[in-house]
Amino acid sequence: MKESKIIFGQMIDYFRRQNNLTMEELGQKLGKATSSISRWVSGERYPKIEEIEQIAIFFNTDIYTLIFGFNYNENSKSNILTVYNQLADIRKHKVYSYAQQQLDEQNSNLNKKRSIYVVGTSAAGEPIEYGDFDSEMIQTDVPAKADKAIHIKGDSMEPKIASNSIIFYHEQPTLEIGEIGIFEINGSAVTCKKYYVDYESKKIILKSINPKYEPMYFARDQVRILGKVVF
Repeated sequence: MKESKIIFGQMIDYFRRQNNLTMEELGQKLGKATSSISRWVSGERYPKIEEIEQIAIFFNTDIYTLIFGFNYNENSKSNILTVYNQLADIRKHKVYSYAQQQLDEQNSNLNKKRSIYVVGTSAAGEPIEYGDFDSEMIQTDVPAKADKAIHIKGDSMEPKIASNSIIFYHEQPTLEIGEIGIFEINGSAVTCKKYYVDYESKKIILKSINPKYEPMYFARDQVRILGKVVF
């Protein structure tokens, strides 16, 4: 347990830094005191399993990576079974119920063939005008939560999103830190990036996955979130 506390603390600190958050800001996002975050990072304390699930969702990762680190592998799976087999029956039931819930959620998000509207083109680089690509209705495998599609031009989100591909997004006005979104810039141009906020300067930061591209900074009134990219 002590080793997993240390790994968990390291992973929390890694994802916190990747999202440009202070411990205080992370605590605000998770509804926890800064002292609690500090104890997690130091390996002194360990959150409840439901809190770990919330943290995994916030950082767009999974609970196994948070607990076992990036070296999670078949040995880790074996360790999970070993731990499970040592649980009392009532605790096994809780673990099973949680796993079933995750499986149901995963299955509900499976892609299904249906028609979807491709609204135009989004840059994956410098923002470009909507009109560079004709809108059209297509029928293809679509993620369950997607309600629009958009054509991608540029390689700034590679390898996750390839240039000249079509991606899907769910229309929504807000994003969590680190999520990939479609953004309208200055009322006319559009781009696809990862979403961050500089709380000190009150700037929106749009970051690429491809390391050859520098982050882009905008005033809040320059950026409108069109939606969250779904896969």
